[in-house]
Amino acid sequence: MGKFTKKPVTIDAVQWFKPGDHPAVSVRTSGGETELPSVRGKQGAVRVDPGDWIIQELDGSGYYPCKPDVFAQTYFPTSRDPSATGDPSISLGEAQAIVETKTAPRITFDGIKAAIADVEYFRAKDTLTICIITMRNGFHVLGKSACASPENYDQAVGERYAYDDAFRQIWALEAYALKNTLSAAA
Repeated sequence: MGKFTKKPVTIDAVQWFKPGDHPAVSVRTSGGETELPSVRGKQGAVRVDPGDWIIQELDGSGYYPCKPDVFAQTYFPTSRDPSATGDPSISLGEAQAIVETKTAPRITFDGIKAAIADVEYFRAKDTLTICIITMRNGFHVLGKSACASPENYDQAVGERYAYDDAFRQIWALEAYALKNTLSAAA
């Protein structure tokens, strides 16, 4: 038997618990007996149990249910409308404000700055700026920036971008180290 990976798609879904939670769920009475709740889709009428997720068919033609455990293993919340431009839904400032409210162990700008022992800059060729950040433990992180045209080169701008490039790499390295520490303590 072959192995397959589900294609990434964005779905519309809502968790259903009782009649009235979703208009697509119908509960009919026939001859004095109440039928089981169901939704209609490409597979016809399909039973829905409390807690099931009601998923709209991709083409909008109907709905189908999905058990909560299967849904949790298959789907995760999308952060933006799939037709969006691709820009983040919040500004960098908003993201930073949200992060400041978090209390669990995390990497901070000030923590990284405190771990930096030295910063050096070099200009190579006509348009390349290199930044070497040396950490207090002696580890070196290399950042770089370049512009396409020598006429646009500005040393201070090149240094800023090269520094930011190196600094971003330190975030990942520090996060990896923190994760190791947290997992060892668990």
